[in-house]
Amino acid sequence: MWIGTVQSGYGTLGNELNTEGKKRKSSFGTELTTKEKDKTTECMAFLREKSEEILEKLRNGETEVSYPIGAESYTEREWDKLLEKFDDIQEDVRQKMEERFRKQEEKKVRAEKEKKEEMR
Repeated sequence: MWIGTVQSGYGTLGNELNTEGKKRKSSFGTELTTKEKDKTTECMAFLREKSEEILEKLRNGETEVSYPIGAESYTEREWDKLLEKFDDIQEDVRQKMEERFRKQEEKKVRAEKEKKEEMR
């Protein structure tokens, strides 16, 4: 983290200090501390591992095309699975609504029959 002075909403260049108290040449300089070098090395190793992992998947044919849908991204297999779940839930809701409607109709028919019997 770099700490600089602020004047009129703009940071000044050239006199910044990092949190370890070591002076840096400028905001655009290439001088890095040991901590920053270690972090950079760590990030590069992570990227190399991921690149090798992706390359291996490509060689084995284990990759799938992913399509962005809204804020998510799905492969065709994931999308089909999501749609199956949605369809199952929708079917359950439809069946419950039909059952509820059937019970209401039966109750209505019984009430009408009772009303007719009372009038006799």
